Amino acid sequence: MMSNESLTRRDLLTLVAYSVLLFGVAIVSGRPLTLHECVLPQTARSMFADHDFVIPKINGHVAMGADSAMPSEPWVESPPLPQWITVALATPFGRCDSEAIVRIGPMLVGTLVVLLTAWMATLWYGRSLGLLAGLVLATTLEFTRYSWLAEDEIYLCGIVTAVVALFVKIEFGGGQAQLGVDPNQSWLRYVMTILFGARSRWFTAFYIAMGATNLVKGLAFGTVMASIPLFAFLVLSLQPKRVAKYVWVWGVVLFLGVMFAWPLAAYSRYPDAFDVWHFDLFGRLRGTYKEINEPIWYYPVNLLWMLMPWTIVIPLGLVVTRTAAWRDRTSPERFLWCWAFLVPAVFTIPGGKHHHYMLHAIAPWAILGALGVRQLRTLALRWPQWLTHPATSAVGYGLPAVVALTILGSKVPGPNWLPIALMCAIPLVAGLLAFAMIDRAAWRAGAVAFITLLGCYISGHFYAAEHIDSNRHDVTFLRSVRQRVEADQLPILVDMSANSFHGLMGLFYMPDDAILLHNPSFLGAAEITAPEVFVIAMESLKGEIAAWGTVEALETSKRIPRARTSKDKLTLFRLKFDESVARLPAHNIRVTPMQAMNRAAGPFLSPKLAEKLEVGTTK
Repeated sequence: MMSNESLTRRDLLTLVAYSVLLFGVAIVSGRPLTLHECVLPQTARSMFADHDFVIPKINGHVAMGADSAMPSEPWVESPPLPQWITVALATPFGRCDSEAIVRIGPMLVGTLVVLLTAWMATLWYGRSLGLLAGLVLATTLEFTRYSWLAEDEIYLCGIVTAVVALFVKIEFGGGQAQLGVDPNQSWLRYVMTILFGARSRWFTAFYIAMGATNLVKGLAFGTVMASIPLFAFLVLSLQPKRVAKYVWVWGVVLFLGVMFAWPLAAYSRYPDAFDVWHFDLFGRLRGTYKEINEPIWYYPVNLLWMLMPWTIVIPLGLVVTRTAAWRDRTSPERFLWCWAFLVPAVFTIPGGKHHHYMLHAIAPWAILGALGVRQLRTLALRWPQWLTHPATSAVGYGLPAVVALTILGSKVPGPNWLPIALMCAIPLVAGLLAFAMIDRAAWRAGAVAFITLLGCYISGHFYAAEHIDSNRHDVTFLRSVRQRVEADQLPILVDMSANSFHGLMGLFYMPDDAILLHNPSFLGAAEITAPEVFVIAMESLKGEIAAWGTVEALETSKRIPRARTSKDKLTLFRLKFDESVARLPAHNIRVTPMQAMNRAAGPFLSPKLAEKLEVGTTK
């Protein structure tokens, strides 16, 4: 039975304020971009510069007239909706080259997903549960992390959740189509009414949103992700009329138009973009993309930490929904179970897996977690007082933590006082959460619990940025390089041949006139006219760079990244060119989409240089 309640303005403001505080910390923290996070910011920065809104590029600023233009390098792995949004948000600032600017979009999209989830839960279970579900989602570990990161994952999560919310509106919220079918009319007229009859505006929005799932991640990925729970729910309802209303020709036309608009536009300019899409899609399905192959139990195991800290209460949510999910074919509980369980079940079939694929199906687990919290609170109010007293939790959780930190405290990264601070903080947090569980004033209980979690997440974010983040040394190195480059006024070239992600990171943290170096063979480009240059490359490429003149390693990152050798590090070289080196024009050389991602060898400035330098590829 549906609830007649709705979220109040105060509820919406609470969810927005909480989400902005929690997700917005990444905007003000100055935490460096991760390797994978650099893809969207750098390609958006290039799009911001060259205004090419069809093909994202690694080095789009060359079209704006850089003095030493190199071949344009397309990045067509994913459709560019996240880049469009990032550029739109960056336009008022007049720049798109800071971590803060590129992380505004994820904060806003994360907030939108929280609101949509809260609305669905409110429709099904009432206002208080809806508010709780939104806050639970906001503080679910995997969702919080990706609302901090400037990656396309959170954008796809936003569109998938919007599709599901529109479906929920149609099925449960009074957005059904009015087909006006007359049971006495001829079968032909009946079929034509089903196929072409008018639908509500919610259907139009649904098909457009479903098409937009193909504008974010790899082709068809988001569409499949959004379709799984919807298709399963409709089929398991065993009601043909419920299914028939989605067989709408005009809706399908809208869907296909939005879905294929960008792939066709990209294909018209780069027909070999299909090679990238084929590699990504079929590589994951067949397991030939070996870097992400995982065993069949990968998702069940990883969901345990992804759903923290709510993993412990979700089983209670499953218990209270199991009867309706099993018996009532059209119940919200049946839909929640389809969404929560069938998405990981289907995505377990391909060999290629990654935990962030499940980000788009965190919302149903959050609603189940909220139901579990409510059930646990009901049970806790009946338990003996000594068992639920905050002091009991403080001692129960705090004592093991104190013992563990006493033994292992020296291994905790950070200042010497940190283990002592944790010994005090852990019992305090445990006591506050226990108090929230037994406080009979629901608003006060929620405030204590979620303000405590907010403090834990924010402090954890700043701590990780300072002491744990694996990219902090590389970014510190790149910021130091930028200062040197701006002081010495020499051109800076960023090599892409060892690892594309490091190249993207290097370009993002360099000035606008930084030059992309597809591989060291392009050091012989006629467009490079300066007698001396700086080059950012992996330490192991010193020999290849030295083929062009006198090279000196000036500075090296402290971090050993994933690169060609176990001892490779980002390094700043100063190269003084040998005047006898023959120069060749490079601006008219075409870099294919596969080559731009280092998934195919080349291009090289000349076959002789390719053979001489023996530059490898990274897949």
